[in-house]
Amino acid sequence: MLEFTVPAIPVAQPRPKATTVNGSARLYEAKKSHPVHAFKASVRLAFAERNQGQPPVIGPLSIHVRCLLPRPKALYWKRRPMPRLWAAKKPDLDNLLKSVLDSLSGLAFLDDSQVCLCIVEKLVCSGDEQPHVRVTLDSMGAEPAEYAGVYQ
Repeated sequence: MLEFTVPAIPVAQPRPKATTVNGSARLYEAKKSHPVHAFKASVRLAFAERNQGQPPVIGPLSIHVRCLLPRPKALYWKRRPMPRLWAAKKPDLDNLLKSVLDSLSGLAFLDDSQVCLCIVEKLVCSGDEQPHVRVTLDSMGAEPAEYAGVYQ
């Protein structure tokens, strides 16, 4: 099991953009100035500091990602406690996961297709917390016990 914290504001992976050039469709990625590139670099750096040069894991993996988003100004109070809250707003949960998986691909695992189990949480920070992402990677067994022998 490998756990690490990324001390950065979580950023979702943007969708690819499409345009037409001479009548044919072209897809292109986000601009180099998009904040997702800095976030991905932060994830890679946090992983590298914790992993210390171990090779990528081969085989099925599980991942638990907890994204703590900045607290909106409307949710700051002077006299009441400010606990963590569920973040039922943008960015989308799947796009947050995609940015984390893309940044770890080739470092923690060979390809994100190895991830067989995902738990993703999206929360608003409590009053005294800073935004961050907590990632837990764990290697899984060869096959789930309840499916042993089914696909043979």
